[in-house]
Amino acid sequence: MKGMFFMSEKLAEVFEQYEVEILGMRKGRGAVILSTDKGMMILEPFRGNMVRLEQEYVLKQILEKNGFFGMDMIVPNREGILFSCDRYRQPFVMKRHFDGNECDMHCPADMVRSVKMLANFHSYGKLATAEFDPAWKKYQREKEEKRISEIRQAVENGEELEWISRVYDIRENILIEMMENTGSDEVQQDEKEENEVVFEKDREIADTFVRHNRELKKIYRYIGKVKKKNAFENLFLQVYGEYAKQGEYCVEQLAGKGQEALKMVGEKHFGICHGAFNQHNILLFEKGRTVEIAGAGENVLDEDGAIVHFERFSKGNQLNDLYQFARKAMEKNHFSFELLWELLHAYSEEIPLTQEDYHYIYILFSYPEKFWKIANGYYNSNKAFLSPKYVEKLQNVILQEEEKQEMLEKFGTLQVSLD
Repeated sequence: MKGMFFMSEKLAEVFEQYEVEILGMRKGRGAVILSTDKGMMILEPFRGNMVRLEQEYVLKQILEKNGFFGMDMIVPNREGILFSCDRYRQPFVMKRHFDGNECDMHCPADMVRSVKMLANFHSYGKLATAEFDPAWKKYQREKEEKRISEIRQAVENGEELEWISRVYDIRENILIEMMENTGSDEVQQDEKEENEVVFEKDREIADTFVRHNRELKKIYRYIGKVKKKNAFENLFLQVYGEYAKQGEYCVEQLAGKGQEALKMVGEKHFGICHGAFNQHNILLFEKGRTVEIAGAGENVLDEDGAIVHFERFSKGNQLNDLYQFARKAMEKNHFSFELLWELLHAYSEEIPLTQEDYHYIYILFSYPEKFWKIANGYYNSNKAFLSPKYVEKLQNVILQEEEKQEMLEKFGTLQVSLD
């Protein structure tokens, strides 16, 4: 209780910046979960990119306008700003939150519910894809107009140009030009071109695999030159050859005869991707219980749950979200093909999957992604104090390899039967 009092005292300045009355609070995972007069909220430290935060806000406004409410909508403060700082200038973001449980990756029913939620989000994400660019440009324009208005007001109030330049991050020569230019459109454009951040788009999976293969070769050459090898390095060299073959096979599949068909898969499933759809970013509600939505008027959420943490959202092939979740499920359930098929079938009931779609997912599963992640983590770590966990993780991947290959064999047989 003492710690909670200290935490609330420390964040008092942050709470005061929002038009909500705090009724109670509790600690969350690296955040503070709040009960307010406007529903449940969560206050999280902000360590990201401001432009990405604004893009996330614009995206969620589009999704909500179209009827998708199951997400942690960002709440602007009294000034309309998307983050607020405490007395130490630490920025925080307040978001709508929900009372639910994380997806249990050992419970098939939870995983099926989560996949159906993902398919529902993807349906709305397709609609949002076309709407995003004009909405983002409008947001930028309105933000710039507001900034120009504030600068002009500061000048009228007699503030020094040096201070205005520093506060609004605008060069003094451009500021002077802007004050002399009644239209100021050209000046705004100059600033926009200088500061614009391009909307993030998924890298083509074939390019990703080529890059990963290249990185694995580099790590292999590096370890080969190490004179006194540790346990991880010896084990890596023993298994590298087989995993390298798997990586090359996947690149060949994506660039071979089926390249045109797989390109069509990407176009068919092109839309907004969550980018980090895993058990920690899924909140499942109790069956049959409706949930009030903070700040959404009379609306209630009567679906299975909500999706949170959209920081890594992008435009791309939405099947990548499905694969990432299914891969996590497989790793935690001995690569059960029966479970995989249940998850793919659940998704397909909402967004029908074709033979080409299944083949694309099969290729994704065939790539030794976990092996690459561990090797890449090792390569970027401090070699003098290498954690023994790297050896343990690599051993686990090797032990799971037989189960994974059995699953892929069944998956491949099923694809043939679907032809």
